Amino acid sequence: MKSKLKKFFLIFLFVILFLTIAAYFFLDYAINNYLAYSPIRPDRSINLELTPSQLNLIYKEFNITVEDSITLNGWFVFSGSVKSKGTIFLLHGIGSNKTAMLDNAKLLSLAGFNCVLYDSRANGESEGLNCTFGFYEKKDFSSFIDSVSVLFPGSEPYGALGHSLGAAIIIQTMKNEKRIKCGIAESPFANLRNIIYDYSERMYSVRINWIVDKVLERSQEIANFEVDKVNPSFDAKYIDQPVMIVHGLKDERISHRYGKEIFNNLKSLNKKWYPIKNGNHNNLSQVGGSKLDSSIIQFFTEFLKN
Repeated sequence: MKSKLKKFFLIFLFVILFLTIAAYFFLDYAINNYLAYSPIRPDRSINLELTPSQLNLIYKEFNITVEDSITLNGWFVFSGSVKSKGTIFLLHGIGSNKTAMLDNAKLLSLAGFNCVLYDSRANGESEGLNCTFGFYEKKDFSSFIDSVSVLFPGSEPYGALGHSLGAAIIIQTMKNEKRIKCGIAESPFANLRNIIYDYSERMYSVRINWIVDKVLERSQEIANFEVDKVNPSFDAKYIDQPVMIVHGLKDERISHRYGKEIFNNLKSLNKKWYPIKNGNHNNLSQVGGSKLDSSIIQFFTEFLKN
């Protein structure tokens, strides 16, 4: 009897050991060949039919090639006024494209501002395999400013408005890019690691941070960037330009706590926290309505100055 129990126990241990090893190799394979690509390879959203002209906006195709030989596709939308008040860069969220910012372009063009809309790397019609959440994108933003200043003389001063990923890129860029005189960040994340923790929990209904850490370790190897240097909340401490943070209090994707954290960290003496009570991640314009539109125009009119 004892020998049978011993034999059963040994078999049981062997099965457990086998399953543990199999699970380890399965997880390792999944991380390296699937999960690690998920954050940095967004699904591309391309809308070739919608252009600024369909909103009666005058524009010019405006593409640039950045230092790592990636071509980024954009538009320069001209002010509806004879003399513009400056130029505002409009940055979309992840998995989106420049057409998502056309309503903002119309609002701002009618208010007397030029606008630049472009597809971020690895999004829309732009080249690039990997999204790095601001690590390289902030350099792309500065390259667009360089090109605008040469190709559209007299287009300064420069401001920015972005949503989600675009908002996070703006915050990261404004830390060192003082040509951006002011910015509006809608629904920004505070730092990349925490927001991927949140996304993973929402997707899989369980929070296992050590797996996400392994995923991000591999992601940064693939895309050649540093995850923990993508930290808008930290960068905000060095921003002294005027900033308005807009965030929906019912945002289910990026908690308004992150927007408030960035706001609290801003060094700027001219900063504004603009919560939208019933706003979620993608309906700020609809819920905010004309009041939000007026606040955006007022902000840029007041602070977009050389």
